[in-house]
Amino acid sequence: MAGQYELSDKHLNCIKRTQDMISAVEEISARNDKNPKEKIKQYLSRSFGLLPSESEIYNDYLGMVVSLEEIAKKDSLSAYILADQITFRNIMKDYGKCKADEVLTKGETIGLLCLEPGFSTFKDIQTKAVKTQNGWQLSGVKLISSEQIYSDKYLIFAKDEESKIRLFTIIEEDIKITEIAKSISSSQIIINQAEISTEIKDENCVGVINDNFEKVLTLARTLIATIAVGIGHSALISSIQTAKETKNAQGESVSTSQNIQFTLADMFSELESGRMLTYYSADSIDKGKPSIKIASMAKVKASEAAAQLALETVHILGNIGFIANSDLTLIQMAMDSRVKGGTNRIQKAQIYEYMLAKK
Repeated sequence: MAGQYELSDKHLNCIKRTQDMISAVEEISARNDKNPKEKIKQYLSRSFGLLPSESEIYNDYLGMVVSLEEIAKKDSLSAYILADQITFRNIMKDYGKCKADEVLTKGETIGLLCLEPGFSTFKDIQTKAVKTQNGWQLSGVKLISSEQIYSDKYLIFAKDEESKIRLFTIIEEDIKITEIAKSISSSQIIINQAEISTEIKDENCVGVINDNFEKVLTLARTLIATIAVGIGHSALISSIQTAKETKNAQGESVSTSQNIQFTLADMFSELESGRMLTYYSADSIDKGKPSIKIASMAKVKASEAAAQLALETVHILGNIGFIANSDLTLIQMAMDSRVKGGTNRIQKAQIYEYMLAKK
């Protein structure tokens, strides 16, 4: 199912090359018990997870987005991990004291630990960085997502005694991951937290954020949006295939039902809206006009569409008596996209601020 955005031959070729490499990675992963870390190493070795100036697969941000979307269609976990690697490299390019490759050895991955319980903006960061004689003392609690657990290192956002946001790298042994159970109605959800209390060397302070971080947030939200599009795409394809293959009591395909047709048409329309905004955001970055407003709208539209698509898919599958663990995982990953990079409610508030400012 092709998107309606006019992609150039270069970008269409980028999609084809990505699809071929996904097949190769999946084949290798199947022989290695599908270890997430090993799979990511395979993607990294093929120059995914890099900035356009570094990759052999894509040479602009639109190419990067369409490649990541293809990966997300097949494996959203790997896509999220790769998105963190891209964002990290962009952070180091704009704010780092050194290059990304000086922090990570070949095949290593890094998780970005920025969000905290009660986090809203950078001003709310409570993780402390106190200068010591030999380096820095870090202390605080960060929220850590399921895919970040597989990281070899972490980039910690912490506030120093002058209220500057500093960036620190630590290894996975220097954090303690705990599970916090939250009761919602009659159900319990598990939230992973990273507890940080460690002294590190001065060289582990790899950067300082000295502006509003908009350029990085624009890229990060665009990446989350494209992953959401990939997840939504998978949900839609699953729904269409199941509706075509399943017969009703009269022996007719379920897809002949106008109710099912209208549902699928709405799903497709919402998905395409999110995809077009995402491509527009990436194209704006390529043209040197990154817009956090467009990126935020793309992230909201794409993630809301993915969440609704996942729910509708389960409704369709549930009505015909077919539901699997993979479908429930699809819902979880789709819902996650509404929270990653700042909740959609925060995104909408920021979009409104830009509306008022007429930016």
